[in-house]
Amino acid sequence: MASKPLIGITAARLTRDTNLPGPAPLYLALADDYCSGVESAGGIPVVLPFIQDLAMVSALAERLDGLLLSGGEDVDPAHYGEEPRMGLGEVSPERDMLELALIEAMTMQRKPVLGICRGIQVINVAFGGTLYQDLPREWRGRIQHSQRSRRSHVTHTVTIAEHSRLFELLGQRSQIRTNSFHHQAIKTLGRNLIPVAWDEEGLVEAVELRDYPFLLGVQWHPENLIWNEPVFLGLFRGLVEAAQNQR
Repeated sequence: MASKPLIGITAARLTRDTNLPGPAPLYLALADDYCSGVESAGGIPVVLPFIQDLAMVSALAERLDGLLLSGGEDVDPAHYGEEPRMGLGEVSPERDMLELALIEAMTMQRKPVLGICRGIQVINVAFGGTLYQDLPREWRGRIQHSQRSRRSHVTHTVTIAEHSRLFELLGQRSQIRTNSFHHQAIKTLGRNLIPVAWDEEGLVEAVELRDYPFLLGVQWHPENLIWNEPVFLGLFRGLVEAAQNQR
């Protein structure tokens, strides 16, 4: 029996006051639904540490069969040549550097990558694209992208390109309703990235990498939807199957 593919998942790094002497310790933070999505799709989820020596990232990528870039902080606009603007949230320089290095290492080895929320944004930046730093200030639209209802509730419609891998992974649906928890989004596309989903006002909601086995980014949070909307498990299955095929 073939072993299950190993899927690395990036995490946030947070401080937590323990009321003990000395500096507050740093903790890795990741919503369990990411791991559940990978496991339910047949992969082995592994939460990745913050590696200080970026020269080790290539070695890490060699041991992984696939990469899942999770949601989290804003991407530092310095990575796409902009100064911080009003509305920019908390950034994590260490996480930016790690994830950008991981994307480079994984794509050099032609291994599959799935980006969720922040994940699609850092993918776009990795390929030379830019972001809206704060949609309420910079985007003309009126759709609510930071919903106030529960995470498992779908709130707005996304149109999917019928030629795309995403279309196949979501059961050949040309439209689907998603959840939405972001205030940043793709402004200009990175090199060789193809937009494959949009909201009703034209904001990019998903991208794929041209002429590449599997690189997909989505702006919504499918990990929160897989229990009530099983069609979204298709994204995790796509990642795991691509990882299995690349071994």
